[in-house]
Amino acid sequence: MKKVADFIVDSRRVILLLFVVLMVYCVWGMSKVNIEYDITSYLPQETDTRKALEIMDKEFVTYGTAKIMIRNIPYAEAAELHDKIVDTDGVKSFTFENTPDYYKDSCALFNITFEGNGDDELSASAYNKVVKMLDGKEIYIAASPVETYADDLQREINAVLLMAIGVIVVVLLFTSQSFADVIVFLLTFGVAALLNMGTNYWFGTISFISNSVCVILQLALAIDYAIILSHRFAEEKINCDVNSVEAMKEALAKAIVEISSSSLTTIAGLLALTTMSLRLGADMGLVLAKSIVCSMVTSAVPVVSLASPVMTCVPARTLTVLAAAISIFPESVPPESMTGVPRFSTPDAPSPVPPT
Repeated sequence: MKKVADFIVDSRRVILLLFVVLMVYCVWGMSKVNIEYDITSYLPQETDTRKALEIMDKEFVTYGTAKIMIRNIPYAEAAELHDKIVDTDGVKSFTFENTPDYYKDSCALFNITFEGNGDDELSASAYNKVVKMLDGKEIYIAASPVETYADDLQREINAVLLMAIGVIVVVLLFTSQSFADVIVFLLTFGVAALLNMGTNYWFGTISFISNSVCVILQLALAIDYAIILSHRFAEEKINCDVNSVEAMKEALAKAIVEISSSSLTTIAGLLALTTMSLRLGADMGLVLAKSIVCSMVTSAVPVVSLASPVMTCVPARTLTVLAAAISIFPESVPPESMTGVPRFSTPDAPSPVPPT
């Protein structure tokens, strides 16, 4: 491992350039990844559920429908909207009359049937046009051809991710040896996440579940691997009394073994998901296992290797605790406690030597 570590540190500029090129590729690849939102597509062909769904799709035509209620709208305006919606491309039928079934207490109920199936792109496009027509009005949607659970999951994941990052930053500020540590750890996570999301393009199509939860796993592991290498670097810097480059070589040679053993254990567990009969397990197993590899490579190759030589420049924990203590107890800290020397002390005069 010593030769591998020497090669990585000595070639750090070339490796950094390769990572920059790879990041550009990943930004492009992220837009090319196809996300599958239909969980039933992962069912094995031999299962009764999959066979039943195929028979139903073959024997029955299920058109996409939407049920929308509009509050505080005059009947004349609702009727005008009805005429516009009926002429919209993709709308198959839409009945609206001045009866309690459709209009009551200044509330209009729109039952719209689209030309496509429930998950058809034509239905989704027509539904989005209808919603755009109702923009600015008080509407309530009871049913729609567009499933929103994937978007809801993504919003919740983003909220959890922001909260987790905030907590991690606060913890790192009190536990890291320098402020640079926090920047390097977050940079490691960002590069690892981008690398994983961009390379999902290699799989062609992934599930929305894998696409959403993968970043949470990387947040923990990428920073964890970077912390291992950072601590190794600090130990080598102090114990061996060498320059930063040599300390990083020694630290990386030892950290590779620790990070690899931890990663391989996690990867093996995730790859076990690929044995599930439900193909969603294989999708999640491969994507999550690849995220572990991306986190391991990112933490062990360029980011910390380049940034660690400056990690000891600003002691974060000391400054943070000292600033908090001074702000809370400004009057209780005597001047001599800050300097270690009494404020008005003077050296004792030598005692006179008695005459002989």
